Amino acid sequence: MLQLAELVYLLVYLCTVWNMFISFRACDAVPLQSERNATSISQSRPCWEKEEFSIIRECTPCHDYEKTVHVECTSTGFVEEVKCITDQRYRSCRSVEMEELKFWKFEGIMVLLGVIFAIIVMFRQRTLDRRAEQKVQRQLGVI
Repeated sequence: MLQLAELVYLLVYLCTVWNMFISFRACDAVPLQSERNATSISQSRPCWEKEEFSIIRECTPCHDYEKTVHVECTSTGFVEEVKCITDQRYRSCRSVEMEELKFWKFEGIMVLLGVIFAIIVMFRQRTLDRRAEQKVQRQLGVI
C-alpha cells in the first residue's frame, strides 16, 4: 500500500503535469464541439462550398483590428481571403507552422511525462525491493 507521503508526491506530480498540459494548450489542434457548432450555425453554407473559388491571400495571422472586425478570426486567430464567383469572403484557417509547433509541444510534454513516470517507477521499485529485503532479513533473524 502506498504511504501518505508517496500519495502526496504522486498527486503533486499529476497536478503539475495537468497544469503544464493546460498552460501549453496542447489540445488546441482540435476545435471544441461548441466552436464547430457555432461556425456551422452562423452560416448556412459558405460560397467556397457551393462554387469555385480562388484564394487571394494565404492563411495569415489576424491583426488586432481584424480580430474585432472579422468573426472568422476568433476561432483560430488565422484567416485567409477567398474570392468566389459571386462573393469575396474571409474564412478561418489553421496555420501549418502553429500546428507544427503545437505538435512538438505535445511531443515534448509526452517525453517529459514518460521520463517523470519512469523515475517514479524506479524509486517505487527501489522502495519495494528494500522492504522485501528487510522482510527477508527479519525472517532470517528469527531463525
